[in-house]
Amino acid sequence: METISVILPIYNMEKYLENCIQSLLNQTYDNLEIVLVNDGSKDSSLDICMSYAAKDQRIVVVDKPNEGVAIARNTGMQKATGEYITFVDPDDWVEPNMYESLLTQLKKWEAPVCLCNFYKDTKRRSQAKRFDFKDEVLEGNEIVEKLINDMIGMSDLLPKYTMIMGSVWRGLYKRSFIEENKLEFIPKLTIMEDLVFMVQVLLKCQKVAIDQGVWYHYVQHSQSALHSYNHQLWDDQLVVYENLEKSLREANLEEEMRNRLDIRYIGMVLTAIKNETYIKKKNGDFKDTITHIKEIFMDDTLRTVLERVKPIQVEKNIDKSGKVNNKSEETTDQLDEVNYEFDKNNDKSDKRHMNLESGLPQSFKFKNKRANDGKTKEQKHKKSE
Repeated sequence: METISVILPIYNMEKYLENCIQSLLNQTYDNLEIVLVNDGSKDSSLDICMSYAAKDQRIVVVDKPNEGVAIARNTGMQKATGEYITFVDPDDWVEPNMYESLLTQLKKWEAPVCLCNFYKDTKRRSQAKRFDFKDEVLEGNEIVEKLINDMIGMSDLLPKYTMIMGSVWRGLYKRSFIEENKLEFIPKLTIMEDLVFMVQVLLKCQKVAIDQGVWYHYVQHSQSALHSYNHQLWDDQLVVYENLEKSLREANLEEEMRNRLDIRYIGMVLTAIKNETYIKKKNGDFKDTITHIKEIFMDDTLRTVLERVKPIQVEKNIDKSGKVNNKSEETTDQLDEVNYEFDKNNDKSDKRHMNLESGLPQSFKFKNKRANDGKTKEQKHKKSE
């Protein structure tokens, strides 16, 4: 029976770690190698790891100085001996059938990678996040169209976008495929390192198996980085952006993805401003906040992006005669002027957070604002008569 190596990068996760490890021990596919990489934890995480290793021989513990999640995952991959590799974050957990199901689907389609759906767990609820397609396998350009596109970001600002979370924990990977393509996490990345890795993996794939089951529980809690001030956030986002852009350029997809990259860049600015204002305001360092915001707005790339970006891209339909028609009059009207803003009517707006994956706020609404005096079509038509 083939072995699946499950890699957990661990840093100060004593509160959640046991639940995570137990969910792995409860897997219906029991030929696992569970690699626990303790990344210099200062709490009792290492003790928990050692305790479980003493009870179950499938558990391997690696204790190392703190160097960040990217290097911790790379260390885990170097230690792994299984034919397949997967990843779990130690504050998350998985359904009992996850790896049996993923492996079955991967083998069925003879693909190097298999991805699944997941639950987003908060204190209030557990919500299934599913792919917006029903395919069991994607090949060739379908991988770009149905996965990579929406991992990079929006094609425009019309409310039709469905983000695909580019997280490595939703997948099972052939170790030989990872090694042959020399794929690893970029050490200098401190955020979204898994998104960059996932995009690089998918760009190398000719076929990707899809398990439409909902198996992974992505747990959000108040200690998440999304809710904490990050002094390096803007610089870290730039590194992520540069690596995504580089990967797409090498795959000859940069121009095809240009508008998605540009809108992502604008979203990065919004995220950075929120980080400096809403999150940081608790610290009360107003002068430092203003300095950082000025640095962000003076960015040369931002100016270029704002000049180049296409907020709305009208999709065209071609009828049987070959005639090109705009998608709808409503879409054409939106070209007049699109003004989006945070939902001010939400009395819990302070609790919203920016979505780092897409680079854009999770909650915003669109306002069509006519570039005229606001008269209705009927009024203007009557006046013209």
